Amino acid sequence: MQTNILDKLVSFCYSILNSGIDPAKGHEENKNVQRLIIFIFFGIGVNLISVLLNVVHGLYISVSLNITSIILLSVCYFLNKDGKRVFAKVLGIITINLYLFAISYAEGLKAGEHMYYFPFLLALIFVIDIRKNYEELIMTSVVTFITAALIFIVAPYVSNVQTISTEQYSALFSSNLSLSLVITACFTYYILKTLEINEEKLLDETRFKDTVYDTSLDSVFIVDTHSMVITGCNKKAMEVFGFTGKEEILGTAARQLLGNVMEEHIVVQGKQQFAKKSPWYGNMDFIRKDDTPFFAYVNIVPFSHREFNYCKISILDITEIKIAEFEILKAKEKAEKAVQVKSRFLSNMSHELRTPLNAIIGTTNIILNEEYLPSQKQSFEVLKYSSEHMMQLVNDILDFSKIEAGKMVLESTPFNVKVFLQKVAASFAAPIAAKNLALHIEVDNNADLEVYGDEMRLIQVMNNLLANAIKFTEKGTLTIEVKAVNHRSHNADIYFAVKDTGIGIAQGKMRQIFESFTQADIETTRKFGGTGLGLAISKKIVAQMGGNLQAESNVGTGSIFYFTLGFKIAQQQKSYVDENKLKGLSSLEGIKVLLAEDNPINMIVAKRFLQKWNIEVVESENGVKAVERFYQHNPDLLLIDLEMPEMDGAQTVAEIRKTHPYIPIIAFTAATYENIKEDLLSKGFNDYVPKPFKPEELHKKIMQFTEMLNIHKKAS
Repeated sequence: MQTNILDKLVSFCYSILNSGIDPAKGHEENKNVQRLIIFIFFGIGVNLISVLLNVVHGLYISVSLNITSIILLSVCYFLNKDGKRVFAKVLGIITINLYLFAISYAEGLKAGEHMYYFPFLLALIFVIDIRKNYEELIMTSVVTFITAALIFIVAPYVSNVQTISTEQYSALFSSNLSLSLVITACFTYYILKTLEINEEKLLDETRFKDTVYDTSLDSVFIVDTHSMVITGCNKKAMEVFGFTGKEEILGTAARQLLGNVMEEHIVVQGKQQFAKKSPWYGNMDFIRKDDTPFFAYVNIVPFSHREFNYCKISILDITEIKIAEFEILKAKEKAEKAVQVKSRFLSNMSHELRTPLNAIIGTTNIILNEEYLPSQKQSFEVLKYSSEHMMQLVNDILDFSKIEAGKMVLESTPFNVKVFLQKVAASFAAPIAAKNLALHIEVDNNADLEVYGDEMRLIQVMNNLLANAIKFTEKGTLTIEVKAVNHRSHNADIYFAVKDTGIGIAQGKMRQIFESFTQADIETTRKFGGTGLGLAISKKIVAQMGGNLQAESNVGTGSIFYFTLGFKIAQQQKSYVDENKLKGLSSLEGIKVLLAEDNPINMIVAKRFLQKWNIEVVESENGVKAVERFYQHNPDLLLIDLEMPEMDGAQTVAEIRKTHPYIPIIAFTAATYENIKEDLLSKGFNDYVPKPFKPEELHKKIMQFTEMLNIHKKAS
């Protein structure tokens, strides 16, 4: 029971002490609110004790003054509770001063009421923050000391208002003296305890700062910006710079330890207005005690302390990072050189392989278009298939290398989706018929669009997919499906799919088939052959176009490879070339072509095709003769090999362009390298035909550029 009453009493006291506390306010402001409450209840407590003493002695005028003081101090309490702390503080100080003056006058100095000024002055220390409110301290001190002086000047020694006996004076003086001493002792203890707590907090804060300071990964120096002397440092600074004690660093000139450049930065920072501090960040070199250099990231922050200006310098040793960066740069340079060597090697190998292949494929095509013995047909077809297969291998490896190096550049030219599919299907008519397979082309009417894109790369992807479908399908049906899944006014998303009824792919091998130089299993490689690059190249081309090549398959039932690409729709675009003329490679009679080629076999092959189309051919085996014969024969178009003796293709074009900027010139080359088309265009060529050349491609480009020349002549 007694414990419950005590708990309730303690809880009540805490509720009074915490009244007026606002969690939203700062700790310092709430602490000032609590101190004002202590001050108010100090005054109320003194008055309550005085009420009891005065009632005992029958001093009812003093009792009325005590009650008035209690009422005013209670008002102060409620004002403070409502958040009006300043008004409550002023009223409290005035109330105590007026009370002490009034009670001293009513009872006389002999009663000793003025002795309450001692605890009162100590109480003021809690009410007024002497560190911040100097004006408030001065005003309160003036009011208090004036009131105290008036008490001794105005108040009588013995009361003129009440009748107080000598015995009563003796009792009043003793009780007032004892009570003021007790209250003074209590406040003194409270002040000392508060100072001890504050000192412990300061020590704890100092220990915390020292811990942070000395465990920092940065070397920290404090430099006086006036004397330019190091006045402080942390343990990391000693460790990094190779010193064993702070005494070796403190008092040292900043220039001596940190260098001239650092001193210049400190001087600049020291001239700043410290109200507008602006830190400096940067990289600098330093030297350790043993003269070994190191590289560091530096931060210089100006600050002021006790009216002195300093700079805090943080130095982070990044030598290992810089060494790592240097090693990475060296590795990068080596890698870039390796890539360049690889590119040159592939380009040279391409040229060396394409040149004889051009002759083999070209000659085979010529023979197959002329009369030959029936018994020779199979041999010629084997020769044609093998040479084209070898050409495909060369192209795959070059394409893969270009894609891996990130050097493949996509073009954006207009083409018709339906015509594009006809080209793909036409190129596989013979192998499909040879295996007695059925080919279905399912084209959505909405997909019959003229769009912008890289038609040649898209053909390459579809050719790879269709070639695989034919390779792995022994009987059944092949299907090419194309449909517009999103058709808007200016762009469209088009879905492409190639389906087959072939051997299929096991689920566990689905991801593997898109990896470089990989097929589903060894048996497949042995039986069907191939490099394993086709799908890897196709997937990367589709990815660069903004799509994702995917596959679904079941063993024994076939596969489907599909992707979706977004295209910009070409508005009223029309090719210079009439596609109908390409069917059957129509006659090009009336066109004169200058053919510059140093390889006699390639010259024979190219000349035979050109003459087959009724083109007049002017031959030249090097660049010098090509220039001479150009001015002698005035051709409509030039086919120029890049690598020729005496004057190469680029020099030949430069010479001709001096007088004929509009004549069509097509590079006729076996070379391949990154950005070949952009490079050739910059050298004055209009386009290029790679060797081995496809007759229909060469035919198409001759038609295209001669028609463009005719349009230009008519316009001019």
